[in-house]
Amino acid sequence: MTSTVPLFNPLDLSHTDDPYPRLAALRRELPVSTPLPGWHVVVRDADVRAVLADPEMWSSRRNNTSVAEERHLALSQLDPPDHTRLRRLLSPAFGRRVVEALEPVVREQAAVLADRLEPGADLVTAFTAPLPRAVLAAFCGVRDADAADYDRWAGAFTDLLGQRAHPEWPAFERWARRAVDGPALAGVLGQVDREEAVTFLHFLIVAGVPNLRLALGNLVLRLLGEDHWRAEGLPDAVEESLRLDPPALWQMRTATRDGVLAGTPVRAGQRLIAVVASANRDPERWGEDADAFRPGRPGPRAHLAFGKGPHACLGAALTRLQLRVAAEVLIERQPGLRLAPGFRFRRAGDFMSRGPAALPVHVELP
Repeated sequence: MTSTVPLFNPLDLSHTDDPYPRLAALRRELPVSTPLPGWHVVVRDADVRAVLADPEMWSSRRNNTSVAEERHLALSQLDPPDHTRLRRLLSPAFGRRVVEALEPVVREQAAVLADRLEPGADLVTAFTAPLPRAVLAAFCGVRDADAADYDRWAGAFTDLLGQRAHPEWPAFERWARRAVDGPALAGVLGQVDREEAVTFLHFLIVAGVPNLRLALGNLVLRLLGEDHWRAEGLPDAVEESLRLDPPALWQMRTATRDGVLAGTPVRAGQRLIAVVASANRDPERWGEDADAFRPGRPGPRAHLAFGKGPHACLGAALTRLQLRVAAEVLIERQPGLRLAPGFRFRRAGDFMSRGPAALPVHVELP
């Protein structure tokens, strides 16, 4: 019998605006579906984990890109051994001591932005968008003289597709090559091939800035909407927000050989969409209240917002730090903050990502 459950098409914005009802139905009835010829969608926690943990079967190479030259691939588009080598070289830049040293920068930048909030402010424009750019600029060692250019690039580069044809690319590349020889990423880039280093800086701007903006917007919206506007229990609230509202909805992989996934045949070369946003709400993993915001539930860090396996997010610790500190500062500086009357969620992001496009708020003046 043919299933009548509505499919989830990752390339249809009407499906990704509010994906969760479709994904819940698929988890119950059709754990692997085929919304497009040669494209399979996997939605259950156990299956998504199995895919992300097996790069030999499920390749990341050249996914989400039209770039033809192999040497211009981002870290997320490489397989072992290339991915293993490059990640090992870059990992020290995201180590515990480096991340902890950035906390005063995050706190200072967040305080400046929080203190500037005015009545009727949009938190996306005034806080959740500029903060990730400012922190990444500090991480990259951006000088005051370069700050305006960097901020423009962070807004101009929005994806990994054909980036070298972008009119801003030559100026960005000149800056990036200078940054490689400077303090960017705790000096780690000096140990990496220059072309790879330039590509990685671009990747940080394209992936790091928007995803942090969306994650921070999702967190603030959750805290305000769930009446959790307090610093108490904030680390658990951060994890619960990431679980329920991951900024990246899914990850793409390509089958390297014929196989079977959850009883569904998959041919070599076919695409597989591992929907982490669905896995994060799977009752088999998270219980019958998987759709509820419940900070303090067991195993809060077991969600897949940062992926799993060799491609687990290299900057997860830095992201967690920024989310926690930004929320702490905003709550401390604006304890009476609340959503504007009549607020309605309007989605920002591309096919893969999701967060609030605007967060109009009521600000209490001193």
